[in-house]
Amino acid sequence: MDLPVFVAGKASVEEARKALEEGVAYYLAHLEVEERPFPRPGATPPPDLEEERDRLIPVEIRPSPVNPVSLAIEKALRRKGLKRKDLAERMGVPPSVVTRILDPLYFGHTLSTLRRVAEALESQLVVGFAP
Repeated sequence: MDLPVFVAGKASVEEARKALEEGVAYYLAHLEVEERPFPRPGATPPPDLEEERDRLIPVEIRPSPVNPVSLAIEKALRRKGLKRKDLAERMGVPPSVVTRILDPLYFGHTLSTLRRVAEALESQLVVGFAP
């Protein structure tokens, strides 16, 4: 599928590939949180990029892994009609902490932090294991 993710200024192909993998992951996570459909495979570039199609280099990559916990917190915020700054205030933490918690590529959530998030969202924290 074609996605609007671009990379420039990387020192190596490996750095560019990593940046693309992360960019795709962020884009797909955003679509999921917004509950918007994913682009269909083989989609054409947006009209504003049609002129540059000859200069675009198609690349096949796998998105970086995304943490479903971060996405679940973001969705809970939206359901409650809250902003990130509201969550930071309710948790008594700087906004940068909430930014990290909501980063879909962050995997360092502690149970203590998740409890604080649940309390701030006036929600119940449920942890489980799927087969």
